Amino acid sequence: GKMMDTQSGQDAAERTDSGEALEPRGRGRGFLRRFTVRDIVFLAILAAALTITGVVTMPLVMTVTLFGVRNAAAAIFYGAFGAIALMKAPKPGALLMLGLFNGSILLMMSPVMFFNNVAGSFFAEAVALLIFRSYDSDRSIVTAAGLFVPFTLPLSIVFGMLLNGQTVSELVEKPLLSIIFCAAAVVLSFAGALIGRKIGAELRKAGKI
Repeated sequence: GKMMDTQSGQDAAERTDSGEALEPRGRGRGFLRRFTVRDIVFLAILAAALTITGVVTMPLVMTVTLFGVRNAAAAIFYGAFGAIALMKAPKPGALLMLGLFNGSILLMMSPVMFFNNVAGSFFAEAVALLIFRSYDSDRSIVTAAGLFVPFTLPLSIVFGMLLNGQTVSELVEKPLLSIIFCAAAVVLSFAGALIGRKIGAELRKAGKI
């Protein structure tokens, strides 16, 4: 009986020290963190907002077939929203969830865009977490959010070939120009991630996230 009382006291102390039981914080526990309903709702709202930015920007480049242009047009927004998502929910799977929510909306327009978003967010998170192990640092957040769009570049070719039966030469008609726009997509993506981190920090100070 005394051992059970001691264990119960330890459990209660652990819950008290860690804050909310449903949302454990603290370093070294990144892979054990769970999502709250608020996290999921926030990520869904961000995904919807990200889709709205696409509605505004995509018509400007939708008729352009040059590989990398569409990625570059969306890069700064995906980087920014990805960083804000991870500032709110610094947990493994948060970026993937954002990509899944956003991709589900885009699925109606193009299966390639759906798989691009889901796979791109997955690989971005995988690399960031392999390097940093968690999202406790700003660098880990910027890295994950910044890698989102760059990973969609090679994935666009892979899924274009698998789902649409296109060849590499059909997808990348002007390699030199495409390289320039792909490089621009990478730069804009990380610029967006830095902007998103700053916005997220201000929102956190204001108690909004």
